[in-house]
Amino acid sequence: MKPAELLDEPLYNSRIVNNYIKLIKSQYSYINIEELLIQAGMELYQVEDEGHWFTQNQINKFHQRLKELTANKDIAREAGRFAAFPGTIGYMRQHILGLVSPDYAYELVSNYASKFTKSTNVNIKKIGS
Repeated sequence: MKPAELLDEPLYNSRIVNNYIKLIKSQYSYINIEELLIQAGMELYQVEDEGHWFTQNQINKFHQRLKELTANKDIAREAGRFAAFPGTIGYMRQHILGLVSPDYAYELVSNYASKFTKSTNVNIKKIGS
């Protein structure tokens, strides 16, 4: 597949955009989410569907417009940090994750990375005891 063709290939799960939406509602409530999604070629029902995948073009448009609306060039970093916030992933889940070993945490990353982006392949190799 040529690089230009990848721009229209569904690669990014809606969970990623949904996290941005939660961040917008929490920190940037002045942003019209519906208009932002329309400009990116997205629909709210697609964002809410965990089985939906967005293309690179859609993600690029969404991210570019969001950077403009927030005047925050580091909005992706902020969204990543927001995703780890206990209120975002659930308090009980956060508590349980705090109890797992590093080995198991890396195994979780390996198992769940493909649920967020099709362009990620994570392989974990234990090198110590």
